[in-house]
Amino acid sequence: MESWHDRLEALDDEQREMVLGSSLSQRFAAWPLYACHPAIVGAFYGLLITCALLLPIGWNHDWSVVPWLSEVATRGVTIMLSLGILGHASLLMNMFIGRPPAQLAKFRVVLFGMPFVGFGLLMATWSGMTTAIPDMLFWSVMLFPGPAYVHLSWAPRYRILSMLEDGKDPFGPVKIEVGKREKERELEAAVDALVE
Repeated sequence: MESWHDRLEALDDEQREMVLGSSLSQRFAAWPLYACHPAIVGAFYGLLITCALLLPIGWNHDWSVVPWLSEVATRGVTIMLSLGILGHASLLMNMFIGRPPAQLAKFRVVLFGMPFVGFGLLMATWSGMTTAIPDMLFWSVMLFPGPAYVHLSWAPRYRILSMLEDGKDPFGPVKIEVGKREKERELEAAVDALVE
Protein backbone atom coordinates (compact mmCIF):
# COMPACT_ATOMS: atom_id res chain seq x y z
CA MET A 1 0.00 0.00 0.00
CA GLU A 2 1.31 3.42 -0.97
CA SER A 3 1.82 6.03 1.72
CA TRP A 4 1.44 9.77 1.39
CA HIS A 5 5.23 9.98 0.86
CA ASP A 6 4.82 8.16 -2.46
CA ARG A 7 2.02 10.48 -3.54
CA LEU A 8 4.14 13.62 -3.03
CA GLU A 9 5.71 13.00 -6.44
CA ALA A 10 2.39 13.84 -8.11
CA LEU A 11 2.31 17.31 -6.51
CA ASP A 12 4.01 20.41 -7.84
CA ASP A 13 6.66 22.22 -5.78
CA GLU A 14 4.29 24.76 -4.24
CA GLN A 15 1.85 22.07 -3.12
CA ARG A 16 4.69 19.91 -1.80
CA GLU A 17 5.98 22.85 0.25
CA MET A 18 2.49 23.43 1.65
CA VAL A 19 2.17 19.77 2.62
CA LEU A 20 5.58 19.51 4.30
CA GLY A 21 5.75 22.97 5.90
CA SER A 22 8.57 24.24 8.08
CA SER A 23 11.16 22.21 9.95
CA LEU A 24 8.89 21.60 12.96
CA SER A 25 6.07 20.34 10.75
CA GLN A 26 8.52 18.19 8.81
CA ARG A 27 9.59 16.55 12.08
CA PHE A 28 6.00 15.63 12.88
CA ALA A 29 5.42 14.55 9.29
CA ALA A 30 8.30 12.09 9.63
CA TRP A 31 6.25 10.20 12.24
CA PRO A 32 3.60 7.67 11.15
CA LEU A 33 0.19 9.32 10.69
CA TYR A 34 -1.33 7.55 13.70
CA ALA A 35 1.44 8.98 15.92
CA CYS A 36 1.23 12.59 14.71
CA HIS A 37 -2.51 13.17 15.11
CA PRO A 38 -3.15 16.78 16.24
CA ALA A 39 -4.46 15.50 19.58
CA ILE A 40 -1.17 13.67 20.17
CA VAL A 41 0.90 16.68 19.08
CA GLY A 42 -1.11 18.90 21.47
CA ALA A 43 -0.64 16.41 24.32
CA PHE A 44 3.07 16.20 23.50
CA TYR A 45 3.34 19.98 23.93
CA GLY A 46 1.55 19.54 27.28
CA LEU A 47 4.13 16.91 28.27
CA LEU A 48 6.96 19.34 27.48
CA ILE A 49 5.30 22.01 29.65
CA THR A 50 4.86 19.46 32.46
CA CYS A 51 8.55 18.54 32.29
CA ALA A 52 9.44 22.23 32.59
CA LEU A 53 7.29 22.47 35.74
CA LEU A 54 8.97 19.55 37.56
CA LEU A 55 11.63 21.57 39.36
CA PRO A 56 9.56 24.67 40.23
CA ILE A 57 6.76 22.52 41.68
CA GLY A 58 9.31 20.52 43.68
CA TRP A 59 10.81 23.74 44.99
CA ASN A 60 7.31 24.98 45.91
CA HIS A 61 6.75 21.81 47.99
CA ASP A 62 10.18 21.90 49.65
CA TRP A 63 11.09 18.73 47.74
CA SER A 64 8.59 16.56 49.64
CA VAL A 65 8.22 13.68 47.21
CA VAL A 66 4.55 12.72 47.62
CA PRO A 67 2.97 16.20 47.30
CA TRP A 68 5.49 17.11 44.59
CA LEU A 69 4.73 14.12 42.37
CA SER A 70 1.02 14.38 43.14
CA GLU A 71 0.83 17.98 41.93
CA VAL A 72 3.04 17.28 38.91
CA ALA A 73 0.82 14.33 37.93
CA THR A 74 -2.40 16.30 38.44
CA ARG A 75 -1.22 19.37 36.55
CA GLY A 76 0.48 17.29 33.85
CA VAL A 77 -2.53 15.10 33.10
CA THR A 78 -4.83 18.15 33.12
CA ILE A 79 -2.58 20.10 30.73
CA MET A 80 -1.98 17.15 28.39
CA LEU A 81 -5.65 16.19 28.29
CA SER A 82 -6.77 19.78 27.70
CA LEU A 83 -4.27 20.39 24.90
CA GLY A 84 -5.04 16.99 23.37
CA ILE A 85 -8.77 17.80 23.30
CA LEU A 86 -8.01 21.20 21.76
CA GLY A 87 -5.86 19.51 19.10
CA HIS A 88 -8.63 17.08 18.19
CA ALA A 89 -11.18 19.93 18.11
CA SER A 90 -8.86 21.82 15.74
CA LEU A 91 -8.75 18.83 13.39
CA LEU A 92 -12.55 18.47 13.45
CA MET A 93 -13.01 22.19 12.72
CA ASN A 94 -10.50 21.99 9.90
CA MET A 95 -12.30 19.04 8.32
CA PHE A 96 -15.38 21.25 7.98
CA ILE A 97 -13.59 24.46 7.02
CA GLY A 98 -10.85 22.87 4.88
CA ARG A 99 -8.50 25.85 5.02
CA PRO A 100 -4.83 25.48 4.06
CA PRO A 101 -2.07 25.48 6.69
CA ALA A 102 -0.92 28.91 7.83
CA GLN A 103 2.69 29.93 7.32
CA LEU A 104 3.87 31.00 10.78
CA ALA A 105 7.39 32.09 9.78
CA LYS A 106 6.69 35.76 10.59
CA PHE A 107 5.33 34.91 14.05
CA ARG A 108 7.81 32.15 14.89
CA VAL A 109 9.97 34.30 17.18
CA VAL A 110 6.93 35.50 19.14
CA LEU A 111 5.28 32.06 19.34
CA PHE A 112 8.48 30.25 20.30
CA GLY A 113 9.31 32.87 22.94
CA MET A 114 5.90 32.95 24.62
CA PRO A 115 6.26 29.73 26.68
CA PHE A 116 9.53 31.00 28.16
CA VAL A 117 8.03 34.40 29.00
CA GLY A 118 4.94 32.81 30.56
CA PHE A 119 7.08 30.31 32.45
CA GLY A 120 9.35 33.08 33.79
CA LEU A 121 6.43 35.22 34.92
CA LEU A 122 4.75 32.23 36.56
CA MET A 123 7.96 31.37 38.41
CA ALA A 124 8.30 34.97 39.56
CA THR A 125 4.76 34.80 40.97
CA TRP A 126 5.38 31.44 42.65
CA SER A 127 8.59 32.71 44.23
CA GLY A 128 6.66 35.28 46.25
CA MET A 129 6.63 38.35 44.05
CA THR A 130 3.33 40.08 44.67
CA THR A 131 1.50 41.02 41.53
CA ALA A 132 -1.97 42.20 40.65
CA ILE A 133 -1.94 40.03 37.52
CA PRO A 134 -3.63 36.65 38.04
CA ASP A 135 -1.70 33.41 37.46
CA MET A 136 -4.17 32.40 34.75
CA LEU A 137 -2.76 35.07 32.42
CA PHE A 138 0.76 33.66 32.80
CA TRP A 139 -0.55 30.11 32.27
CA SER A 140 -2.28 31.32 29.10
CA VAL A 141 0.89 32.95 27.78
CA MET A 142 2.83 29.74 28.48
CA LEU A 143 0.26 27.36 26.96
CA PHE A 144 -1.00 29.42 23.99
CA PRO A 145 1.70 28.64 21.37
CA GLY A 146 1.07 24.88 21.32
CA PRO A 147 -2.66 25.02 20.53
CA ALA A 148 -2.06 27.96 18.16
CA TYR A 149 0.50 25.97 16.16
CA VAL A 150 -1.71 22.87 16.09
CA HIS A 151 -4.82 24.83 15.06
CA LEU A 152 -3.24 27.11 12.46
CA SER A 153 -0.56 24.88 10.99
CA TRP A 154 -0.53 21.22 11.98
CA ALA A 155 -4.25 20.28 11.92
CA PRO A 156 -4.73 21.54 8.33
CA ARG A 157 -1.47 19.86 7.30
CA TYR A 158 -2.52 16.59 8.97
CA ARG A 159 -5.84 16.71 7.10
CA ILE A 160 -3.94 17.06 3.81
CA LEU A 161 -1.57 14.21 4.73
CA SER A 162 -4.52 11.98 5.63
CA MET A 163 -6.19 12.73 2.30
CA LEU A 164 -2.96 11.90 0.45
CA GLU A 165 -2.68 8.67 2.44
CA ASP A 166 -6.23 7.76 1.37
CA GLY A 167 -5.39 8.43 -2.29
CA LYS A 168 -7.43 11.64 -2.52
CA ASP A 169 -6.20 14.89 -3.97
CA PRO A 170 -6.54 17.60 -1.30
CA PHE A 171 -6.12 20.23 -4.01
CA GLY A 172 -8.94 18.94 -6.25
CA PRO A 173 -11.75 16.40 -6.51
CA VAL A 174 -9.93 13.62 -8.39
CA LYS A 175 -7.67 10.89 -7.02
CA ILE A 176 -3.93 11.28 -7.29
CA GLU A 177 -2.02 8.57 -9.07
CA VAL A 178 1.71 8.45 -8.59
CA GLY A 179 3.37 9.42 -11.85
CA LYS A 180 0.13 10.73 -13.40
CA ARG A 181 1.74 14.00 -14.52
CA GLU A 182 4.69 12.15 -16.01
CA LYS A 183 2.32 9.93 -18.00
CA GLU A 184 0.43 12.99 -19.27
CA ARG A 185 3.71 14.63 -20.33
CA GLU A 186 4.77 11.47 -22.16
CA LEU A 187 1.41 11.37 -23.94
CA GLU A 188 1.69 15.04 -24.92
CA ALA A 189 5.23 14.46 -26.19
CA ALA A 190 4.02 11.46 -28.24
CA VAL A 191 1.17 13.51 -29.73
CA ASP A 192 3.55 16.36 -30.54
CA ALA A 193 5.92 13.91 -32.21
CA LEU A 194 3.07 12.52 -34.33
CA VAL A 195 1.90 16.00 -35.35
CA GLU A 196 5.39 16.99 -36.49
